[in-house]
Amino acid sequence: MPEKITAKTTWADWSGRMYVKRTWRCGKCIEVEKYQTFRYKGKMTVRGPQSNPTPEAMAKVNERNSYKNLRRLLNTNFGKGDLHCVLTYAPDKRATSPQEAKKDIQKFCRNVKQKCKRRGSNFKYVAVAEYGKRSMHFHVVIHSGLKLQELGDMWPHGRIHATELDGSGDYDRLASYLIKQTNKTYNDPERRVFARRYVTSRNLEQPECKIEKVKADSWRETPSAPKGFYVLQDTIVQDVSEITGYPYQYYRCLALGGGTPLKTKDYAGRRLYQRRNLPR
Repeated sequence: MPEKITAKTTWADWSGRMYVKRTWRCGKCIEVEKYQTFRYKGKMTVRGPQSNPTPEAMAKVNERNSYKNLRRLLNTNFGKGDLHCVLTYAPDKRATSPQEAKKDIQKFCRNVKQKCKRRGSNFKYVAVAEYGKRSMHFHVVIHSGLKLQELGDMWPHGRIHATELDGSGDYDRLASYLIKQTNKTYNDPERRVFARRYVTSRNLEQPECKIEKVKADSWRETPSAPKGFYVLQDTIVQDVSEITGYPYQYYRCLALGGGTPLKTKDYAGRRLYQRRNLPR
């Protein structure tokens, strides 16, 4: 009888078959996804149980995809010395609508870009909007070469709070934090500022994805890293997809000497979530 796929299925059970390997090189970080598909599977393979995704489940999937894409963009384009800025409004200068807030952040980015152009420096950013209990504010990850005071002069609506990115090259927690800040705002049509969860400058380098078809008997239950990298052990995930019913494996590798991610506080100065609680 054909064997069934369960959450306990090991990669050794797939010997002699094929799988798809997707690899992203994002700055100092490498991400790897391995998965079985209908096309690349053994003739005797029976797909595991599938779920019929509800709108809520699909919303969670979309949120995880946004988080992954944002993490890859951050790892590819930003590094030590770049800033995570929170642009706030003074009580008497608050934007009266999402449309007005959008114009404020667009003007800020235009002014920073113009100043960077005059200085001969490159300006890159990723921005998300969050509507708090009383007022709108923005989180912006910035590469500009400008001092904080110079950035503050171009935001006349309130204050800018900034945290310098570390040199680890893995900004997974920052990406998770930013996506979580957008949930209420993005999912509320009356408060939504951007059509997407985050907006970026056009000059961001896009992570390249290498896709390979590999023999399954070459899979390792404990993955190894390429030369010059090490596997982040707490990122290894091996399971069966509830959507497709096929096994998958995911992990990240970090460059040796790239530093270690911040472990005591997040980018808002609060305690970090444990990695096991972060979306994958």
